[in-house]
Amino acid sequence: MTKCILDCDFHTHTGFSDDCDIPFEDMLSGAIAAGVRTLAVTDHHDPGYPDPEFPFHLDFPAYHAAVDAAREKYEGVLDIRKGIEMGIWAGFLDEAEHYVSAYDYDVVIGSFHCNRKDDLYRYDFASSDGPAELEDFYKYMYECLSEYRNFDIMGHFSIIDRYIGKLYDYGPVTDIIDEILKLLIPEGKILEINTSSFKYGTGTWMPRESVLRRYLELGGEAITFGSDAHDPAYYQDHFNDAVEFAKSLGFKYYCTFKERRPDFHKLP
Repeated sequence: MTKCILDCDFHTHTGFSDDCDIPFEDMLSGAIAAGVRTLAVTDHHDPGYPDPEFPFHLDFPAYHAAVDAAREKYEGVLDIRKGIEMGIWAGFLDEAEHYVSAYDYDVVIGSFHCNRKDDLYRYDFASSDGPAELEDFYKYMYECLSEYRNFDIMGHFSIIDRYIGKLYDYGPVTDIIDEILKLLIPEGKILEINTSSFKYGTGTWMPRESVLRRYLELGGEAITFGSDAHDPAYYQDHFNDAVEFAKSLGFKYYCTFKERRPDFHKLP
């Protein structure tokens, strides 16, 4: 196995997330075995998520107690950063704000898993107008982010590419994506390169290359790297490729977070 040139992974999940079957302790021991030295545990809370099989409601007291205990147990071996992936959904922004503000975190990821009243996973894109759905998703993202930005990292920006079934031209949505980036960049929000696109066979980077280029052109200075691992086998998946990709676009820095403050590092 090729050694990863980074020692961190800033988007990961454990059994506290409804879509992860691997127990918390097994994910941590798997991270150590994989060579990860700084691990952001960012389990899901997605207020209002409409799928009863996967409500994505985090057991906050148990989660925070487990992370606190693990930090003590693995001190000097694994630097565990306490995080959360907060789902952003209109109508539940106050709840998102409440749970982000109620606890101390090192890093908060803000993510979209729904478009308006529909979760992306269950929605029938096959019988819909793909370009119109793409445009509506980014309009919805803009509407929500105009009201709510209490996060540090914008998670898997172009996640709709995973579900929509075809890689549509982003030309028609360039303007609305620019408006989204203009909300995020002045407040220091960081885009992640989420390498789960390889696991899911999306066929493109996440975010799209065009999105990352505009982020850089509009003043974005750094990115984070997250595997979105729900299994230890995917820690730091394709990170070496992602680093080379980021450098090819002109990025010079990546970012880690502690106590919700960014630390900038030169790309290796």
